[in-house]
Amino acid sequence: MKSLKDAVVITGIGIITPLKPFGGVNEFWNSLCSGEDAIKRTSLPLLDMDRKWLMAGIDQSRFQNNISSENKLQCIAEEALCMAIKDANLTEYRNAGLSLGTVLGNVLAKEKRLIESKRQKSKCGNERESLSHITTSLAVKHNLNGPTITISTACTSGTDAIGIAARKIMNGKTSIMFAGGVDVLSDFAILGFHVLQALTEEKVRPFDKNRSGLALGEGAAFMVLESEKHAIHRQAKIYGKVMGYASRSDANHLTGPHREGRGLADAIKQAISEYNLEPHEIDYINAHGTGTVYNDLMETKAIKKVFGKAAHDIPISSTKSMLGHSFGASGAVEAICCLLSMKNKRVPPTINFREKDPECDLDYVPNVSRHHDVNTAISLSAGFGGQNAAILFGQT
Repeated sequence: MKSLKDAVVITGIGIITPLKPFGGVNEFWNSLCSGEDAIKRTSLPLLDMDRKWLMAGIDQSRFQNNISSENKLQCIAEEALCMAIKDANLTEYRNAGLSLGTVLGNVLAKEKRLIESKRQKSKCGNERESLSHITTSLAVKHNLNGPTITISTACTSGTDAIGIAARKIMNGKTSIMFAGGVDVLSDFAILGFHVLQALTEEKVRPFDKNRSGLALGEGAAFMVLESEKHAIHRQAKIYGKVMGYASRSDANHLTGPHREGRGLADAIKQAISEYNLEPHEIDYINAHGTGTVYNDLMETKAIKKVFGKAAHDIPISSTKSMLGHSFGASGAVEAICCLLSMKNKRVPPTINFREKDPECDLDYVPNVSRHHDVNTAISLSAGFGGQNAAILFGQT
């Protein structure tokens, strides 16, 4: 990226997760580094199946009673975006663009319509079933005239949304982009992952020998990306810069990752090569780290393939052990965790880690956060369909 005419920096962040959802960025970060677990047994959002499922949901007390899933999606997206804009101290952003990643944006409305049609109470219009509905709504509300993009690349959506937004700025299409992801819990997704036997019945234990699956979650996260010139001109505070981004496909299977981590390794290599970094120059990795048997092993193999011996010296953590897997929001949440690690010189833990796996033998920051000087951090995402993405951040 050094060859491109202007660097891209991050000047504002906003995040809503099940962990201290409306307490602000600092409360979220402190809770995360304390190893607080937001995953609890909860009923399905719509269907009463006389069963509680392990998931990480945002406290409903902040919302109106019986808020619909699609309205909750809109609400937390708006809150996180406004938080990021306020944090960036932006007062004029009419020509800014918006890049949003989501997986379930259209599924939620369809779920509700199908269930209510059975009861002959359908009130949900088809216009809300478009994936771009949430993006369009936010753009209209904030009068955004720049590039407006909706990204749906499975569980890499949030990461891709940020990476593509950075490219828009680098290519001179705009000076400001708001980028991130949003998703909320869905009966369709929970039951689908249950059928795939991917959900755990106990604690989420990424990289642990006895890991047994993931827990689903929800959230929204946005960051304000600006050209460095624009940010310096308005004397904005800067969290860091985008040093590299890549998206690669496994070309392997509709749901299963390539067992050797082919696509993810390629994405990591491409991302770090854009700034001509050496493997030992990466200070922290926020892993995809779902807690499923094959994903964690694949990710470990991909990291080893890229970093070689240096892989054993890099702290790696899975924040999904505390937050669950929030689909399109997860990559954006984890990208913000990288920025906060750089700012606070601390890396969050991978909780519930009890027994080492001989095949997953890297430094996963088990159970307790760690003070660590982070000048470069990379966030990894992997998703159904063989989607893989990596985004690299550094100090300015």
